[in-house]
Amino acid sequence: MNLQPLKIKQQNGFTLIEVMLVIVIAGLLASMIQFSFSGDKAEEALEQSSRRFAGIFDIAAEYGMLNNVELGLMVSKNSYQFLGYDGVTWTDVSENELFSEYQLPEGIELVLQLDDLPIEEPLLFDSSMFTESQEEGESSFNSSDSKEQASDTEKEEDKKKLVPQVYMLSGGDITPFSLRFQFVENNYTQDKLHYTVTGLYTTPLTIEGPLFDE
Repeated sequence: MNLQPLKIKQQNGFTLIEVMLVIVIAGLLASMIQFSFSGDKAEEALEQSSRRFAGIFDIAAEYGMLNNVELGLMVSKNSYQFLGYDGVTWTDVSENELFSEYQLPEGIELVLQLDDLPIEEPLLFDSSMFTESQEEGESSFNSSDSKEQASDTEKEEDKKKLVPQVYMLSGGDITPFSLRFQFVENNYTQDKLHYTVTGLYTTPLTIEGPLFDE
């Protein structure tokens, strides 16, 4: 009697370890996104920077809804970062690398627009509630003894600087805004090229470009 070796049919698919490895790699790639002017065209840097921002903003909005926290966006001329609201003040959330301050590639600047956007419905929330709560927190802080005030003056000044221009509520609502990615003056300005990322009340954001000023 001939005994033939038993053939084991291989199963197609991914193991749990393989799936976890893919998730880890995807997370690392997302947190290490960096852009420069190394592409064939300088405008690629504008497009990549605008797409990175839109992607991170959508992730932050989803994070706020899943964790029931209020977030905010603080924009400067050359950078942007996301802040968290603890019920009293706005604080840095840089423990999550995706939400920490991001410096734009050299030669690119931001222009934030909050007015003159199409308004199709009344404001979804009153942003003054954040300011009032923050002022109350500062008042309670000022009522503490003078020694604590002196030692924490610099920290308090730093906190006052962390004020977002765009609010992202845990319910999914956002402040209507438009963020323009353009070249710094006297740098690639002959065509006045830019990309614009717009958010109207909710995510996902929309990206327009390349655009040229008349």
